[in-house]
Amino acid sequence: MSASSLLSGVSLRDMRADDLDAASGLSKALGWPHRLEDWQFMFALGDGMVATGPDDALIGTIMWWSYGTTDAAFGMIIVADAWQGHGIGGRLMRSAKNALPGRVLHLNATAVGLPLYEKMGFLPCGIVEQRQARATIQPVVPLPEGARLRPAGLADLQTLIRMDSAACGLDRSTLMERLLMEGDCIMVDGGADDGVAPQGFAFCRKFGWGNAIGPVVAEDSRSAMAMIAYWIGSFAGQFIRIDIPLSGGLSSWLDEAGLLKVDSVTTMSTGVRPERAAAGPVTFALCSQALG
Repeated sequence: MSASSLLSGVSLRDMRADDLDAASGLSKALGWPHRLEDWQFMFALGDGMVATGPDDALIGTIMWWSYGTTDAAFGMIIVADAWQGHGIGGRLMRSAKNALPGRVLHLNATAVGLPLYEKMGFLPCGIVEQRQARATIQPVVPLPEGARLRPAGLADLQTLIRMDSAACGLDRSTLMERLLMEGDCIMVDGGADDGVAPQGFAFCRKFGWGNAIGPVVAEDSRSAMAMIAYWIGSFAGQFIRIDIPLSGGLSSWLDEAGLLKVDSVTTMSTGVRPERAAAGPVTFALCSQALG
């Protein structure tokens, strides 16, 4: 069968829950760490499309997550090796963009995907480092006098949403709520009775080959390091991963903590990325490369 005949049998449709097992197989074939449970977590928060071949086998995926009314994030953009180079990734991207008219789109691009995304109008606006290792016990990072680490719960949800939005400029309330349901979270604050506003939060959840730290949002790098060190030490001997914006300035410290850089991706957007306030919370680690 000719290449053109094969491609004429490729079709796109909405992603369904029963596609996730096959989608997980596509990501595993690329060496990505995503478990079926990770695909299920992402699918519960967003939407997607799949490409199927002439035999209806899944050969490509794309997912997106709407944040507020103006923005959305793209991720899990995969085309099976045997089908790469035939424009399937571009078809998936165009269809997904058509489903999100008027929105500013964001993604984190691998080196392989970067040329396609540039053709689709995405512009680079940052670098994210992927860092991972088997965790080791960490020295305690001292906090300012009176500050403490404490667990976060549902009563803190609105505070987490406000801090996350202030840091990234996006409304990710649904993501914050889901993370509280499926992960663990700690916060830095000044104690229950001193009236000092929380200074940061850090999630940790099961992901891929072990656990992933993020998102981490804090008013200052010292608070971010204290929370990250807590999570690294909590999983000593286990695999742990964190994805950090290079602009956060934690690279050297994470080298010392034993979480070494294994890869990097380019953050890209189709428009002006939402501005964070000159003073206030900063994103020191992403939830994931896909979700931002």
